[in-house]
Amino acid sequence: MSVRKLALAALQRVDSLRQSLVEGPSPVVRGLALSAGLAMAVSQTPASAEHSKNFLPSRDPMVLDADYAWFEPLYDADILDMKPKKRAHTGWFGSADYMSLWTTRPQNQGSDWLLDQGNGYRIDLGYMLDNDHGFSLTYMDFKVNAYDGYNRERLNRYVILDDEGVPEDIQLGPPFGLPAVPEDGNNFGYNSRFVSMEDSENVADFNSLEVNKTWRLEPYHYGGILEPLIGIRYMRFADIYQRMQYDSDLFLPPVFDPLDPVFLAGEQVLTEQSVTTNDMIGGQIGFRYFKHINRWRYSAELRVFNAASFQSNRWQTKAATTLYEDVDVEPGSPVRHYIRDQGPPIYGKNTEFAWGYDIRSELSYTMTKMIELRGGFQMVDVAQGIWRGRLIDDRQDRNQRALMAGFTFGVALNR
Repeated sequence: MSVRKLALAALQRVDSLRQSLVEGPSPVVRGLALSAGLAMAVSQTPASAEHSKNFLPSRDPMVLDADYAWFEPLYDADILDMKPKKRAHTGWFGSADYMSLWTTRPQNQGSDWLLDQGNGYRIDLGYMLDNDHGFSLTYMDFKVNAYDGYNRERLNRYVILDDEGVPEDIQLGPPFGLPAVPEDGNNFGYNSRFVSMEDSENVADFNSLEVNKTWRLEPYHYGGILEPLIGIRYMRFADIYQRMQYDSDLFLPPVFDPLDPVFLAGEQVLTEQSVTTNDMIGGQIGFRYFKHINRWRYSAELRVFNAASFQSNRWQTKAATTLYEDVDVEPGSPVRHYIRDQGPPIYGKNTEFAWGYDIRSELSYTMTKMIELRGGFQMVDVAQGIWRGRLIDDRQDRNQRALMAGFTFGVALNR
């Protein structure tokens, strides 16, 4: 009997039960009518059930893996039986990597051909659908701090301690017996007083955020898989130029009496700082290629980006002056005045066009069903559009290059 005839017979049966319920609404008839109505409401023909599957998601996007078997071992026999298409995971994926990169110096340095080592991290997050469409998000945070510095002893060198280790002739304050004025005491963790002199050589902070649309193509003959991508990218490159100068001399006190001119011995530290920020936003295209060989997976990525670079520079000078009680300053001489001062900031701005590329190459080892340990190489080259250095320099290049290259190491989940 066809499905159509079965449906017509069921409808006739429901109609007769409904008529019986109206004429004699007994509990038995009422129960049969309700059961038949519920059965007709929840039942579907095979054709309609197959049609509804097209409107349902292939999997719950909030579930990383249905059985949560992240640490389930992956046996060699399973690897040999898997086709390359099956080894390319779907669903949510993520990774975290430590970056150790070397960065070029600004052009205002005589040694701009040297590279300085910095540290940072990189985080990847994304989702790949069963139909080989997906998205990915990558965030990077990297810093390099290369200073040419030394510790300059202050005129009184150190605060003399008594037999109990407490500074003599200094008013102490809560909570740990430290000087009431922190500038009067020794440097934290030392039994001496000094000022840290630091001149910048290569000080920068690089941040990058990218959002990409990805596709996964069919495996090649030898098992390699290509994933093209297109997206948008925001980057910020901040540079710090700093110079410090130390002078010791006789200074006038903050309140000067012309009838009784008294000069005080002191020292002054001048700091000149110019902070440049380059905010870059634009688009990028690229691809990711990977191939599995037993438990190893090799991957290579390329991104080419171009962006508008919105630049700004803030230049300012600061002064810190320490005056002592006596003209002849000796170890332990008390501090009479500690004065901080700064000049008004000066700003500058500019706009450039920036472009460059991001290359990554990694080798990972499969530990469990979903976890891999990996290490590799990365190079981010912003070929132009970077402003670094002091604002007030006559010869100021606002279209410099910033190259960062080095090694990465991290862990990937379901990648």
